[in-house]
Amino acid sequence: MTDVRSQRPAESRAANPAPRRRRNSLSSRRARTALMFVAPQVIGLLVFTAGPLVASLGLSFTHWDLVAPQPTFTGLENWQHLLGDDRIPAVLWNTVRFILVGTSSFLVFSLLAALLTYTPSRLVGLYRAALFLPYVLSQIAVGVVWRWMFNSQSGPITVGVELLGIPSPDWLLDPATAMSSIAMVVTWQTVGYGMTLYISALQGVPAPLLEAATIDGANRWQRFRHVTIPIISPTIFFLSVTSLIGAFQLFDPVVAMTGASIGGSGPATAGGPSNSTRTIVLYMYNQMFNYDEPISGLGYAAAIAWMLAMLIFIVTAIQFVVGGRFVYTEAERAPRRVRRGKGTR
Repeated sequence: MTDVRSQRPAESRAANPAPRRRRNSLSSRRARTALMFVAPQVIGLLVFTAGPLVASLGLSFTHWDLVAPQPTFTGLENWQHLLGDDRIPAVLWNTVRFILVGTSSFLVFSLLAALLTYTPSRLVGLYRAALFLPYVLSQIAVGVVWRWMFNSQSGPITVGVELLGIPSPDWLLDPATAMSSIAMVVTWQTVGYGMTLYISALQGVPAPLLEAATIDGANRWQRFRHVTIPIISPTIFFLSVTSLIGAFQLFDPVVAMTGASIGGSGPATAGGPSNSTRTIVLYMYNQMFNYDEPISGLGYAAAIAWMLAMLIFIVTAIQFVVGGRFVYTEAERAPRRVRRGKGTR
């Protein structure tokens, strides 16, 4: 026989759906609140990022010198000219030269700075602040100061080298040394940023692993090579990807340090000497305001920009495929039975 009293709570719950409505109302209010906080970011992303991306893709099929009232559709003419432009390989090679010197030195010197300032001491905070300070400065301001320091007549670096009895090169006036000089300045300015991330990664190296390696007879270099490097490899990978993307977009230091090297000023005269420091982004800027050639202007600059975006995407994808094999992830620290699944003991 069914107890009538056991049915009353269920009947009362069915007859009184107020708790369910309150839960639904609370969920709706939370969703609206979350949407209100997210909406400004989403709107800004659509208006200032997605919109210009779509517009630039459309402009790459047009010709517009910014003087005409509206662009003229030209189809694939810009892209065909881009594939046959003999200046593209030259400016890409200049960018690669910067990557070989600037990106590699940034990764190495940032790690060295982190290792030197990792151990706590009385003045370690001051050393870290001194190394990080250039990173917060304007690249234009830093470039102008270093252009004066590299002056081949009276610059402090030139004078210092000559005091050592060594002939000083024409740092920014010689095609053989101009890009290396710019890379050195960029490394000097950004080494503090890399140092900060490396220090954070070094603090995550488990002390028991280093102690176990020491007990097994590993020396300092072996502990660094086989314990420290694998654990901080995600940070190395992150810095290598982001620094390479930044290197492809190099612009401000080149303009600041070479814009007046041939008697002019600004991006229009930057990239010297003999176009040895003209990067792909600087060439894109020049072509945007170049009205002397039949294929130029905003449409051709948009095509160069999309070519650069595709190049960065391909290089980054290769980094993830190749570099991902050497990155030590958190999953590898878990016990073997956990990684294999619940069925393995």
